[in-house]
Amino acid sequence: MIANKGYKHFLNGLIITLIVISLGFIAVKDVQEFFQRIEGILYDIRLLATLPETPRKFDENVIIIDIDEKSLAEQGRYPWSRSKISQLVDNLMASGVVVVAFDIVFPEPEDNPVDLIIANNHDLNSPFVEKITSLKPSVDADLKLSNAITNAEVVLGMMFDDEKTTNSPDITDSQDIEQTENLSSNIVWEFPKNAVSDIAQFNKVLKNIDVLNKNASGSGFINSVPESDGFIRKASLVIQYQGKLYPSLALEAARVYTLSDQINTESELNNNHYWLQSLSFGEHKIPTNEKGQILIPFKGAQKSFTYISATDVIENRVPTEKLEGAVAFIGTSAIGLADLRATSVGIQYPGVEVHANVFEGLMHPEIIPVEPDTTLAIQFILLFITGLVLSFLMNNQGPMRIFYICFAALFTHLALNWSLWFFFKVSLPQSQILLIIIWLTLYFGSVGFFLENYRRKHIKGVFDQYVPPAYIDKLLATGKGISLTPERRVMSVLFADIRDFTQLSENFSPDELSEFINEYLSENTRIIFEKQGTIDKYVGDMVMAFWNAPLDDEQHEVHAVDTALAMIATTQAMSKKFKTRGWPAINIGVGVSTGDMIVGDMGSTYRKAYTVLGDEVNLGSRIESLTKFYGVSILISEQTYQAVVKQGMLCRQVDTIRVKGKQKPTTIYEPIGAKEQQSKEMCLTVEKHHEGIQAYLAQEWDTAINIFTELQNQRLLSSKLYDIYINRIAELKQSTLNNEWDGTYSHLTK
Repeated sequence: MIANKGYKHFLNGLIITLIVISLGFIAVKDVQEFFQRIEGILYDIRLLATLPETPRKFDENVIIIDIDEKSLAEQGRYPWSRSKISQLVDNLMASGVVVVAFDIVFPEPEDNPVDLIIANNHDLNSPFVEKITSLKPSVDADLKLSNAITNAEVVLGMMFDDEKTTNSPDITDSQDIEQTENLSSNIVWEFPKNAVSDIAQFNKVLKNIDVLNKNASGSGFINSVPESDGFIRKASLVIQYQGKLYPSLALEAARVYTLSDQINTESELNNNHYWLQSLSFGEHKIPTNEKGQILIPFKGAQKSFTYISATDVIENRVPTEKLEGAVAFIGTSAIGLADLRATSVGIQYPGVEVHANVFEGLMHPEIIPVEPDTTLAIQFILLFITGLVLSFLMNNQGPMRIFYICFAALFTHLALNWSLWFFFKVSLPQSQILLIIIWLTLYFGSVGFFLENYRRKHIKGVFDQYVPPAYIDKLLATGKGISLTPERRVMSVLFADIRDFTQLSENFSPDELSEFINEYLSENTRIIFEKQGTIDKYVGDMVMAFWNAPLDDEQHEVHAVDTALAMIATTQAMSKKFKTRGWPAINIGVGVSTGDMIVGDMGSTYRKAYTVLGDEVNLGSRIESLTKFYGVSILISEQTYQAVVKQGMLCRQVDTIRVKGKQKPTTIYEPIGAKEQQSKEMCLTVEKHHEGIQAYLAQEWDTAINIFTELQNQRLLSSKLYDIYINRIAELKQSTLNNEWDGTYSHLTK
């Protein structure tokens, strides 16, 4: 039944895995946005954790000319006159700047002062009007800026919009060909008619005035591409407009910087779907996703690039060597000009620095994080293998082990994911794998919790009457080696029985007999529990217990013998107490055997019990019944003796016997107690006893009789044993013994 449940839980784990996998392919906006937000957070954490302490450096000197608060304070509020912008461009070119890229759009012509004078003074005479009209070119700020960019490599910015309608006069409709004839593209793109593309398509454009546009080295869009959480992590290098592709500001700046005439596209056409794969200019090839995007290779936090205040350039306060050979991106970090973006490396990150990061990545493609074309396939394989392995490993496990497996899985996947990112700049998704790990952990953790409770209740129900509560707690806490399935192991078993109990019981009323038995069994059960034993059963007055199961006990022989000695002492104390009640004194016999046994949950389909079976168990019962025959309280088997004597137990060899049902003889012993606790006289007596046993086995009958008689008269040990030997020797003297006689005595009754 449990196995079947385990199989069902494994299948449930696979179902959970497939559900999580399918979530990544469900075209539901809320679901996809949820994964994008989680993925974005994980991406940001990984990016920030792996950013180098020192920003990277390349041969290209990329700088940012910042229209900052200082510039606004010195040069006046923005927008500035185009003449001031032209001065900025002239000074940059004079200092040796190679390319200037504007993160700014100039969509409207600047008012000419001459036109303003004429418009505001209607009473001017014609000669004066003609004279000042001739001055218009000299004060035309747009023309001045146009002349400045004519003599320089300048890339202007523009913006696209995907709104169908707009009230803004600055947004040019895609149908207005006349106003967009100067909007050119250097991208070679062969787009099949009626094909479908994932590249963003826009309907309107905010471009620069024609007088500037026609003299610029190029134009690039400055649109940002925020994700669903508003953060910018990717940059679009191209967009669609009027059936053409247009480059971003950074891409166009890179084309101009490398003196490339055009930007080439590489793509695949599959089922009438256009899949963009890469862009190239000069010797640079840039892999992109199907949308023409790349992950932004952030250099670091804000101002990882060199920032130079625009006012310092205008006022010629910047050393030439700082500008010479540079690529300058002109933009703003001023809060009031609203060009701050939320990015992975900062929530008020200047948009102009995003372009600088992209430009540097285009010049050095090896630093651009890569999203493989096979990302979906890789993700599917990882998700399925992760779910399969975790479902297998977590199934039928306890909560703590499931937690360890979860931790190992998280560590493994994060280590793999982060290693690919750190060493190879490969970006693989993380959210779904983490979701699978967490979801499976919660599921199997819940199942494991209930199974653990069931297991605890089951074990407690099985062992509650057999072992002490503290031992059960240890059993449950450890969980090691616990098995109700029958197993073979070396154990010690104890049998204890009241002598002549049938006759004793005749002297008791039913209530008295119940009280007598309860008190006797309670006391001896307490001793067994204290010595880490397990109660097997009570049969009337007989007690059966064993050691080394269900938990391991390396000292099981010693604990069993100590229990036997303690039971004898306790029974003697109880006898004195019973006499005060008018009850008869009691004596018990205890047998202990050690050996190979089978222990486990055994019985019928109607009733089972945790018990122990085997020849050594039967031997324990046999030698317990022989205690009365030899006149001793305790007898232990030879294997038990071999273990306890090494631990300092003083024992008296009783006999070598062959019990009914067994052919192999065994030597039995009487444990006296810990040798260090015995008197010198007792130790000498036991030593003398063994001399008598050796004389008996050597058939030195007279010597043996003399020793046994002497020990019998001392009465320090039970004398009945010596009566047995003296009588046995008398019989043996009258017998003819063969050469195989070894002193073994066969007991023909149980």
